Amino acid sequence: MSVLKTALANPSRMQGIFRYLLQAKGQREKKEILERILSPDKLVEDKSSPRPMFRASLNESIKCGLLVEEEEGVYITLNPNLSEDSRNPKFGTQLLPTTLANLFFASDNDDEYDFALDCAWYLSQDIYDAPGTWEAVEQRVNQQQVGNLLKLSSDRLFDQLGDWMCYLGLAWRHALGGKGVTVPDSTVYIKRNLRHLFQRQVGTEILLREFINRLANNCPLFETGQFRETIEDNIGHRQPNYLSTSTAFALFRLQEEGYIQLKRKSDADLMILPKANHQVDDDGRISHIIYRGGES
Repeated sequence: MSVLKTALANPSRMQGIFRYLLQAKGQREKKEILERILSPDKLVEDKSSPRPMFRASLNESIKCGLLVEEEEGVYITLNPNLSEDSRNPKFGTQLLPTTLANLFFASDNDDEYDFALDCAWYLSQDIYDAPGTWEAVEQRVNQQQVGNLLKLSSDRLFDQLGDWMCYLGLAWRHALGGKGVTVPDSTVYIKRNLRHLFQRQVGTEILLREFINRLANNCPLFETGQFRETIEDNIGHRQPNYLSTSTAFALFRLQEEGYIQLKRKSDADLMILPKANHQVDDDGRISHIIYRGGES
């Protein structure tokens, strides 16, 4: 079952287990002790199903490969195959959203295939007219005839999707008319991964098309990634050389914040960043991107 459908396994609970093990001796703990520390006995007295939140979160953490069981389930430990930085107590919690995104959206993670498609669909929507509430999502799904492809069948699932996308840096929420509204905006995700995408080389200049390919290889929810292409096969492809408005919006935000610079060079391979022509010359036609560094 996808993490999207496991309501009790939300980002904060999975992060809580991870943070404890990150600091534990040997980054491992007996499952019984872990249960009692993170879900004390006093909180589960007289309940027919003790510690359901902890157990759901632990199961999802193991299933996605964040944690592993040892000695026939007696011990729980961080997955030793995670990157060294991901297991570093100094950086692990900060990097956890990216670590989970890498695990969730890996090509061989069949459990999260539906979750990945839902995220890719939401990022493909026009950021200036995105369906931010369940009612609007339901209507848009019907309009685009993707009800059989997506698993957004209730407001609870859309809320769960929003929780995870916000945690992973793929969306944010605000209040409008007394309702919470979700916005598909990948600025935080891209900013968090800039150093990796540019191989930690401040000042590096590459073709924007190459950057988008690197981004899609890192997270296949973006343009040219497998999940985005599946979505676009069903809702219609973007115009040639165009980025989606959500990706373009994120890149313009990062330029305004000083993390990147977008440039157009003559006789270069151009991509078009729509809906923000006032922010750059040449009608949003961009050929190169430069990494300016910063805390990302």
